[in-house]
Amino acid sequence: MKEERKKLYKFVKIICSVLLKIIYRPKIYGKENIPESGPIIFAGNHKHAADPVMVMTSTNRIVHYMAKEELFKGLHGILFEKIGLIKIHRTKSNPLAIIESEKILKNGGSIGIFPEGTRNKTNELLLKFRHGAVAIANETNTKILPFAIKGKYKIFRKSVSLQFGEPIDVSNMEINEANKFLENEVLKLLRK
Repeated sequence: MKEERKKLYKFVKIICSVLLKIIYRPKIYGKENIPESGPIIFAGNHKHAADPVMVMTSTNRIVHYMAKEELFKGLHGILFEKIGLIKIHRTKSNPLAIIESEKILKNGGSIGIFPEGTRNKTNELLLKFRHGAVAIANETNTKILPFAIKGKYKIFRKSVSLQFGEPIDVSNMEINEANKFLENEVLKLLRK
């Protein structure tokens, strides 16, 4: 990422971090599990629009989150592009997004993925995981850092928390096995 984009990312992160702490007062657990350097994929559940912000503000790493293409319209779309979010199409394959993600990881960066593919608005703990996170992890020999966002986003209450698990290695697993393993790791964190 270019230096001016890093500065913009850090500036946006500071503003979002302050707003998050004032409005939602989240509790963060397991930050010691986040590697300080080297490639890593953040993967966990998705229930609220603030979820990527919660993950991004919980680490000193620059997290290139995958985001649906509908968010890349207007001024905030320009901002999302400038701070390194990766545009994806939810209903078709994403070869350019995968290439961009793999390039970031091969350069020692980090990406963020919600394997559910969309926000979970059901009563189920998790929606069925898609295979993107584990496929990219296998292709780039990158570990996955599972996380779980628990509780509800209630204004001015300490009602939401983020729990990071330990990095997992899925490089020796078949895609379906790796995907189930990741899903189970996130479920464990949700039930913790």
